[in-house]
Amino acid sequence: MAIYLRAEDGAYAKRVLVAGDPGRIARIASLLDASRLVTENRGLVGYTGNYKGQPVSVQAVGMGCPSMAMVGAELFEYGVEQMIRIGTCSAFAAGVGNGDVIVVTGSAAADGTTASLAGGCPIAAIPDFDLTAALVDSARARLDRFHVGPVVTVDVEPHLSARSTACWREQGLLAVEMEASAMFNLALRRRGAGFTARAACALTVSDGLDSHPDGPQQYLNDEELTRATDVMHLVALDALIALPLAAVQ
Repeated sequence: MAIYLRAEDGAYAKRVLVAGDPGRIARIASLLDASRLVTENRGLVGYTGNYKGQPVSVQAVGMGCPSMAMVGAELFEYGVEQMIRIGTCSAFAAGVGNGDVIVVTGSAAADGTTASLAGGCPIAAIPDFDLTAALVDSARARLDRFHVGPVVTVDVEPHLSARSTACWREQGLLAVEMEASAMFNLALRRRGAGFTARAACALTVSDGLDSHPDGPQQYLNDEELTRATDVMHLVALDALIALPLAAVQ
């Protein structure tokens, strides 16, 4: 039973983009043909439409791994096979600057939710290779500059803590965000249960932490952030329809 989404059976396409911000979901829905609202329960708005002739859904998941885990699990129960998270992140690696897009190759799960989902088992918070490769191909076609690499997922917005980013940077991580590890873990668990499930993630750098080696980078203003994320939305939509459905069991 879907407690959080409360959509009708068959409401979602097999391919879905997820984002924390309901406003971002509404913007992406405007890129779809014949888009229709399928849920708005608890403010978690979702739409289904067509992109380049292929059925696609877009769904708000809320902020943080707990919300991502609950909504993401329900989306997989609705039969979703391919899921791409799009959102923003704070950079702390040299050369990764405001407005850049990161195609995520894995997440260091520094959050409590992913650890709870794993139930004491070792955590491999990694995306699907083929869907991630499709994101890289799409980014290469649309962007002059982007990065491919791992991030760290946390529970608390990093500006609210006195956390040092030195160890993250030493491990080769690029930025910090708040949902990817839970989504990756959900998809891996789904595949472990014998279902088709691919997950991948693309992020736009919205700001740099105070410890950024290239110097302070203030949060992008609304116009700058909209311009940067709108390109990322197209990158993700192109990648989402690049792979056939049910290609891996």
